Amino acid sequence: MNQIFRATALVLIVVISCYFTQCANIVPPGGGPKDSLPPRLLGVNPPDSSLHFSSKRISFTFDEYIELDNVIEKLIVSPTLKRTPTITAKLRTITINIKDTLKPNTTYTFNFNDAVRDLNERNPIEDFQYVVSTGDYLDSLQITGTTFVAETGQVDSSVGVFLYSGMEDSIVSKEKPLYYARSRGDGSFRFKNLAPGRYKVFALKEEDRDLQYTQHSEYIAFVDSAVYLSANISGINLPLFREKDTVVIPQSEEKEEEEEEEKKDEEKKKKPKFLASAQLQGGQQELGDPMHVGFTIPIRQLDSTKILLLEDTTLRRVNFTAKMDDTTRQTLILNYEWKEGTPYQLILPAGFATDTLEQSFAKSDTIRFTSKELSDYGTVMVTLKITDSTILKMKDSVDLVVQLVLNKEVKYSANINNGTWKRGLIQPGQYDIRILVDENKNGVWDTGIYYGNPKKQPEKVFSVPKPTNIKANWVVPNDITL
Repeated sequence: MNQIFRATALVLIVVISCYFTQCANIVPPGGGPKDSLPPRLLGVNPPDSSLHFSSKRISFTFDEYIELDNVIEKLIVSPTLKRTPTITAKLRTITINIKDTLKPNTTYTFNFNDAVRDLNERNPIEDFQYVVSTGDYLDSLQITGTTFVAETGQVDSSVGVFLYSGMEDSIVSKEKPLYYARSRGDGSFRFKNLAPGRYKVFALKEEDRDLQYTQHSEYIAFVDSAVYLSANISGINLPLFREKDTVVIPQSEEKEEEEEEEKKDEEKKKKPKFLASAQLQGGQQELGDPMHVGFTIPIRQLDSTKILLLEDTTLRRVNFTAKMDDTTRQTLILNYEWKEGTPYQLILPAGFATDTLEQSFAKSDTIRFTSKELSDYGTVMVTLKITDSTILKMKDSVDLVVQLVLNKEVKYSANINNGTWKRGLIQPGQYDIRILVDENKNGVWDTGIYYGNPKKQPEKVFSVPKPTNIKANWVVPNDITL
């Protein structure tokens, strides 16, 4: 009996121990909803919209711990300062220390964009701005508009937009702007709290961020004449373009000596081999397109009559035309009406060409390929309708050119006659469609000129928002309204 009692007691102790042990397990507390609210400004000293501002220090206090995200790049002070202010964040406070002497009777804006964020979830305060005046009142005029890339017709973000009070043409290359704004994701920009006056307006897309137009690689846009600001101005369009190496950038003597040494070193190196290769896709030639034969070294002299083009399995010799690419002299463009699904041989004999290093084409080379089938291609139809408002913006005599763009390259283009255009032999792919307003009727987009006489805006391009998917053996219609 005692043994049964002891066994029963032992079981009860184990059960009770397990129960209490289970109750003692640590269970993580259930979390509330994720914080999605940005920090809230509790106070600023001196207050926002202060007049007769003379402080060297500005202090912002928020309702939670904050951090600064890339503030040196994102903070825009207008009018621009010669010396960048010092900005620090500690706990719930942001402090700005101004190093410059501010101009009298001037409205200053400190735009943080989205640089101020809470510490935990990094929720930004969008378009956070602080405005003060060193004079008796706050300026309140505005200028708004849009930046876009002229060649594509598509908006561009993070473009600098500049206002200058000086009227010299070269001011955009010699001085930093008086007022500075940055375009948003949709290409729009806005200047606020501007003083009345006359301004030259520019946009600039640059990598060095020196706020000056100094490099050939930079994109520029300009308004033809200065704007006079006495009331709010909206709808300024700034088409960005690259000039054709018209900006002269002087080099130091040290830089020139370095380039001369590099040139000598290159000459000492072993000469590269003089080779040729055809630009084909999987060994196939596109119907309706010329063949491009590339060379490893630019060509000095070439005799195309020595080249043989053999067609079909019978190896019948056929006639073709050929010319060198004038830009690089490294591509031979061979034109011929290719027959679909047909084998070809292109024979480049020894000695038919000489490169710029005085090397002769040493060994005969045979390039074997086939042409594609008609069923490999799609067909595109474009119907264009132009609204009255768009017609008013165009010059009287222009051509409208449709462009099919694949991987940022214009693959097909042609004039639109009577509002319609149709083309077959389109390689399958996802294309962007653009409509070029061809003012000089040369069939291609022409860039603008700023440093030249006369100045010239780039040709206009309208971009269709949605891409078009071209499939093999399909006809794809597109109705476009400008």
